Amino acid sequence: MAVPGGSTKLNPAVRLLPERSEVVPILIRLGGFAVLLVALLVALFGLTGSPESLAALGSLQLVAAVVASAIVLRMDGRRPLSAIGLPRRGVGRGLLWGTLLGVAFVLPALAIAVGVGGLRYGLEGGTVIEYVATGSWTVLILLPAAAGEEIALRGYPLRVVLDRWGRWPALAFTSATFSLLHGANPNVGRLAFLNIALAGVLLGLVCLRTGDLWWATGVHTGWNLATGFLADLPVSGIELVDAPLIDVSGAGTALVTGGDFGLEGGLAATAALVLAILIVARTPNRALTLAAGTRRNRRGD
Repeated sequence: MAVPGGSTKLNPAVRLLPERSEVVPILIRLGGFAVLLVALLVALFGLTGSPESLAALGSLQLVAAVVASAIVLRMDGRRPLSAIGLPRRGVGRGLLWGTLLGVAFVLPALAIAVGVGGLRYGLEGGTVIEYVATGSWTVLILLPAAAGEEIALRGYPLRVVLDRWGRWPALAFTSATFSLLHGANPNVGRLAFLNIALAGVLLGLVCLRTGDLWWATGVHTGWNLATGFLADLPVSGIELVDAPLIDVSGAGTALVTGGDFGLEGGLAATAALVLAILIVARTPNRALTLAAGTRRNRRGD
């Protein structure tokens, strides 16, 4: 599907909106989806007693996002979930390769934080088994929350704005919303808001270039995994785990390393995110779509 501002591989055979759609129906769609999503979250939290576990919270967010998307897509032309980038096949591949890509995107930020920002590490007690177990548990915590956020923001909402105004307005809208939703996180600052918006642009580009929300979910999970577990730092201001074997012995310069907010609050992440955006934006469509498995889309999956 060709759109103003560049081409995209997100479900090229299907549009959610007709050409030259009016603004009011679009706002009604977006507002209706938001209201439905919030209502489902409130209902689920009420039924489960508002669990405090991050894994449970993320799972509820994921369920609410999938159900809300399925409902609005059925009302909006009886579309399948694949219309917003949730194909039935290739889920594991998208999550795996996306996670590895997300981890890779963090490495430049960590290198800058150590080399320029003065972030320092030391050894801590623990065993390899404990390290692997903690890492596995961290993935289980992060994956549902990442999937829920990606479906809620870069699923139906991104597609609706994309169909009407094109790629960059869609990225701007979803990225700004993504950033604002982190406004209540501990120790958030202006640079953190900017970096989270840049992360939203990166995740949106991954979704648009691959046509697959599972890839975006993997990148989201990989970024948080590398930050919270491998680097043993807060993730968006939240202390997720205490990784065995390694320990942060010196926090360094907060402007570069992000301080108590984690890498996303510093200039190291700004540089890494800009680099990652350029890499994804400039990678040939053929390379990305082959990686995501375009053949399955041709089969109608």
